[in-house]
Amino acid sequence: MKRGTDATSRYREATDIASFGVARAESKTVHPTPERQVTTISTPGARYTDGSRADRGTLSSTDRVSAQYRVLVVLVALGIALRAWAYFSNVSLWLDELLVSRNILGLPLSHLLTKPLLLDQVAPRGFLLLEKLAVDTLGRNELALRLFPFLCSVASVLLFHRLASRALDGWAPVFALMLFAIGIPFIQYGVEVKQYIFDATAAILLLYLALAERDPETTTRRLVMTGLAAFLIIWFSQASVVVMGGIGAALAIEWLIRRDRRTARALLITIPLWAVASLVAVAAGLRSMTPSTREFMDDFWGTGFMPLPFTVTGSVRWLWSQTLSFFTDPTLLRYPMPLLFVALSLLGIASLWRTRRDIVLILLSPFALAVLAAAAHQYPLRGRLMFYLAPGVLIAIAAGIEQLRRWTAALGGPLGSVIPAAALVPPVIAFANAHPPYEIENNRALYAQLQQKRQPGDVVHIFPLSRIGTLYYGERYGLKLGKWRTSVCDRNDTRAFVRDVDQYRGVRRLWLVSGGSRPYRSARAAVRDYLAAIGVRRDSLVFPSLTREGIWLDLYDLSDTVRLRSADAESFPVAPMPKDPRPGCRPWVKPSPLDSLR
Repeated sequence: MKRGTDATSRYREATDIASFGVARAESKTVHPTPERQVTTISTPGARYTDGSRADRGTLSSTDRVSAQYRVLVVLVALGIALRAWAYFSNVSLWLDELLVSRNILGLPLSHLLTKPLLLDQVAPRGFLLLEKLAVDTLGRNELALRLFPFLCSVASVLLFHRLASRALDGWAPVFALMLFAIGIPFIQYGVEVKQYIFDATAAILLLYLALAERDPETTTRRLVMTGLAAFLIIWFSQASVVVMGGIGAALAIEWLIRRDRRTARALLITIPLWAVASLVAVAAGLRSMTPSTREFMDDFWGTGFMPLPFTVTGSVRWLWSQTLSFFTDPTLLRYPMPLLFVALSLLGIASLWRTRRDIVLILLSPFALAVLAAAAHQYPLRGRLMFYLAPGVLIAIAAGIEQLRRWTAALGGPLGSVIPAAALVPPVIAFANAHPPYEIENNRALYAQLQQKRQPGDVVHIFPLSRIGTLYYGERYGLKLGKWRTSVCDRNDTRAFVRDVDQYRGVRRLWLVSGGSRPYRSARAAVRDYLAAIGVRRDSLVFPSLTREGIWLDLYDLSDTVRLRSADAESFPVAPMPKDPRPGCRPWVKPSPLDSLR
């Protein structure tokens, strides 16, 4: 019997044995050559692999399967526990959450389901429905607002476990699930009042369903049900349209290569249903934004679009930057040594291509379609808006680590264990440096401190975006509407912010609240430096942030006439306003009728 001549020369890896409810694995021994005995595991749903020899110095197949099962169960429990830790820490709502939450709390359900949101917000209708049901049932509080994202994040752990076990073999499912369990954005977005965890969970589910359709025993009814599932998914994830389109393209390419009946059936039954669902989602998405909101979004997320005019050099540079940002962006994986993980991803894709080309096509096609959508300036490829692609990235990384493990295990000695462990160190470091709880803007602590320190007659000056937190939390801590002032907002001129605080000359106690939002970084630095130049900073507190520079509470005494003469607003040196991203200066960053929406 020659290796590679027929299916009997291959062995099945038991990668699905950790799936809950799977039948016990039965082992048997075959002798493909006189020189080597190969032990295989026959398990329902197991995947074929290209390896036909055991790794030297490794456990027997039965022991390895048992060890993998135990580790996978522990990792599932760890992932759920970390998400519960983040949820029950009950941190303050931050700007993006507050803008959505004010819509959920202040608008009737009929508006949420049929009209564009206010405050330049966009969210899937199904997400808004669940959120409204939660606060109507459990009360107007942070835990109620975050309940369904938390439950979705728990479900994502179980679904990703199934996806990794189906797509990968050897120890790769373990590596993938570990990366997912401790992945910072998967935990953080699982406890935020935003739809991003729904995007990632929808992507995981769709990828799993696409791989499951490859099973020979897939029935027509299952193909139809998989197609109909899209009509539910689209109401919770707008990004699911990109994933479904990518999977459809992947199956079309696979059919053109192989002309197999299984792929043809999926293309004829499931994919048309997905296409119709996607058209419905696109139509609903267009209705959910006003022209003004669309203009604001395009401007804010501008660097997520491929730069125009199109040039090969500029496009390649942009694509490389966006790809690398999976590991460097503070809103995504945050891995040290990002180049290493780009290399591991490429190695994983190459190793999977040799044995399971269909998996590679299904994993890569959503990313390819996302690039095309960004090139057409239809959907940004940047930051948290491309978070839904992260599960596929982890699958590729895990496949790369497994390939390294096999190469080093073949050499004998401990390298087969040391190398994978070393590759997992940077993600562990990233988690250790940024574990729950995840405070983005610690509004509760800030306004509690202000309440404790504020005296009668104190003036409170608040930066434009920070006023959103003040509207929600200020009155809880005695800072009523009308007892504080909002800074001016100017997209182009930093000096306008300095001129604005010049009105406080002579004030003995001026409190400045300034958040760490990147668009206002130049204005914030200029105002703080100017006030310190013409006065004395009597008190200063900074509250750290996971993804931002922090949020500041400063107390200035501007009554010293000597210091007041040392600088003026027109000549004080200031940095220009940033262009990535630019301040929005939307109507809601200043006093308006929308302040009642809370």
